Amino acid sequence: MNKRGIYALFFVVVLLGCFFQYTRLDGFLHLNPAANKFRRIENLPVQVDWSQVENLPVENYIVIYDPTSVRSMFCRHNAERTLQAKKKHFESVDLRQSMAIPQDTQGVVVTTGRLGAVAALPQILQYVQQGGTLVVLQQLELGGDKPLAPETLRQLGITGLKGNGKPQSVTGLSMRTNFLIGAKGEEIVTGRSYNTYVLPVELGPEAVVHITDRSGSVPLVWQEPLGQGEMYFYNGVEREDKSNRGILMAMLAHCGTDTLYPVVGVKIFFIDDFPAPVPEGYYEKIYQETGLSTSDFYRKAWWPFMKQLAQREKIKFTGVIIESYNDRVHPPFDPQNGRNARDALVVYGHDLLNMGGEMGLHGYNHQPLVPPGYQDHEPDYVPWTSEEDIQAALTELRRYVYQAYPEYSFEVYVPPSNILSPMGKDALKKVFPELKIFASLYDGPADEHAYYQDFRRERGGYYDIPRISSGYVPDQSAVYGEISAINDLGVFNHFIHPDEMFYEESAKLSWKQMHDSLEDFVRELSQRYPWLKAVTVSESLPYFDTYYDLDYRVERSPEMLVLHCRNYIRSARFLLRSQRTLDHVQGCRVNKVEDGVYFVEVTDPVARIYWKN
Repeated sequence: MNKRGIYALFFVVVLLGCFFQYTRLDGFLHLNPAANKFRRIENLPVQVDWSQVENLPVENYIVIYDPTSVRSMFCRHNAERTLQAKKKHFESVDLRQSMAIPQDTQGVVVTTGRLGAVAALPQILQYVQQGGTLVVLQQLELGGDKPLAPETLRQLGITGLKGNGKPQSVTGLSMRTNFLIGAKGEEIVTGRSYNTYVLPVELGPEAVVHITDRSGSVPLVWQEPLGQGEMYFYNGVEREDKSNRGILMAMLAHCGTDTLYPVVGVKIFFIDDFPAPVPEGYYEKIYQETGLSTSDFYRKAWWPFMKQLAQREKIKFTGVIIESYNDRVHPPFDPQNGRNARDALVVYGHDLLNMGGEMGLHGYNHQPLVPPGYQDHEPDYVPWTSEEDIQAALTELRRYVYQAYPEYSFEVYVPPSNILSPMGKDALKKVFPELKIFASLYDGPADEHAYYQDFRRERGGYYDIPRISSGYVPDQSAVYGEISAINDLGVFNHFIHPDEMFYEESAKLSWKQMHDSLEDFVRELSQRYPWLKAVTVSESLPYFDTYYDLDYRVERSPEMLVLHCRNYIRSARFLLRSQRTLDHVQGCRVNKVEDGVYFVEVTDPVARIYWKN
């Protein structure tokens, strides 16, 4: 071989060496800024001259409560919390206080079933007869020290009691109407079933029953006309969980005419443990069904299905990263051995970002960040003995993720197994000061001792954005949880794990059954609520900021509804209950959701909705 050939061969060898070294260091990933940097649009709230709007009348509710009843006081708290979140004014009144009810009151909300003890009941019924709205949020008490007179019972639409007339325990829900938006026809009979105590009432012919128990024989929510007004009754007891918040919001949304309230208007989808180390070898159940090894199953079956689901149903994924599945809680916290985990982080993470998704953090390993004694009911988890050890593990996680994505900003954290202690949260903030979002669970059984959250914005710029439902095969109670949260907040938030088909509880389910069920669940809710915007969790922040900061006033006339808004980012979103027919709009977009319900997206400080005569 001549010298020229030797030089050429040497040059090729050097070039190939550089290529493979560059590939090993993920150089091609770093060439694409769209793949490794979360792009954010500067969001500034719309400010307007409010001097002329400030004096416009504000919707006002009267909340009547029983100070001697813990249940009534808890119900009062929930009603006031909801009204405050929706920027409605209210006056809370002791049931022993007699008062006149101004006819322009948006609604009277009674948080006790002791209507006979409400001193202002005659004035309330007169207010309803002249066009007002009464909402009763507790099961009626027909006896006791202040029984309702037979004439009053007839006014309320109650003609008698069934059986022995005593409250009885019922389970499940049957949605007869769209009282809850998007829920008509839904039956809630499986999963963490809805239980409450109801009064076996018999109703008159004018009553409209909106929700019953699973049998369909016991009314849970009904409506009764009185004169020119309407009355709404919840025939159960106040619940300690959050499953009644949708019903509460629906009750308040039926007060008055052309009633609207702000919503966030987003749908979010988490994939926990993704990207994460992919198990080696074969899992017999998957191999028998697909003929694929575990790693090939992830690459050739699971991830292609997830990408198709996102495209078809218009959802965006937020994946949260695990570095290792070891159970180490003491230093040293070694990097994950081999290239499989890193390859998964680079390949799947790159793919996730390129399809508009987001990456967040789940942990160095899957051990919840809790000290000894914090979660003794979870014997499978190893507690951390000090915050310093937690910080050391998180520091290794930081090295791991930022070596692959040096320009990316990891802004969301999901706690392993939805368990997080204050010590763990403090450590996270110290090691990852860029974190903004903590996403655990919205609701669930108290005996699970999970980290349950409300949707809220905290001091320091932190956000709690909990997940509402989970799994490839959500049961009916999970569906109801999403329906309730969408009616209350306008938020859908679901999560899955890639490896759920390996769980013991999935032993009787095939992969096809699981992906078909997930697809049906997402498609069904997308069809019911097409007005929810698909976002990653960080992209949802401007929508939550608008929901928290929005100020608005409403003017109503037979011809139109005028909305004045300020402190919103790009647009403000509302749900509007009205039996009127839309003609045209200015300064907003309005879509009919279903009979009597509109989704309103306000884009200008003054928006007008014109009605047909």
